[in-house]
Amino acid sequence: MVQGYEKRRHPRTEITAVAVLIATAKGAYLSNLADVSRGGCRVVRPLAWTDQSRPPYRLYFIVDQDTVIDIEATLVRASEEHIAFQFAAGQNEEVEQLLYEARFIA
Repeated sequence: MVQGYEKRRHPRTEITAVAVLIATAKGAYLSNLADVSRGGCRVVRPLAWTDQSRPPYRLYFIVDQDTVIDIEATLVRASEEHIAFQFAAGQNEEVEQLLYEARFIA
């Protein structure tokens, strides 16, 4: 087996220059995007993030001063360094816009 090979449905693109506002039922957290794919994203865990942060989750990707992309997501994993979200179904246009914008940043 080749090292580094991932069996992912959607390949990830590393991006660190995009801010992400994570809006939850109990507040909001500002962080940075770590990577994104067609299915979801990984975000640097905000310092103030707690296990009490509850759904629903809306992610606002702040690409630049004129471009903010709003996507609903489900929290699928949380570690000490990152949190991972899966994008909700039915948002293909928003996800495609995010991936398009990511091409210019990556």
